[in-house]
Amino acid sequence: MARNKVRTELKDKEILNESELMEFLGVSRTTLWKLRRKRNLPYGKVGREYRYVKSDIIRWLKESKYQPGEEQGRFDFFREE
Repeated sequence: MARNKVRTELKDKEILNESELMEFLGVSRTTLWKLRRKRNLPYGKVGREYRYVKSDIIRWLKESKYQPGEEQGRFDFFREE
């Protein structure tokens, strides 16, 4: 039983690199940079590489006040509030 709990915790704490997060969110590298800079996207750095904890990203998305954009149902990440 303890082994399953550890596996669940590791799955929730999956570390993503920049390419994996771009695929997960469906955004470009430029948009990802803007999210880090303007929207406080949670990240860490290992040397020059950015790393993201998947559970932190999911929590950040849930807590953010994003509205769907007008183009093809995309999120408007940079909407002025």
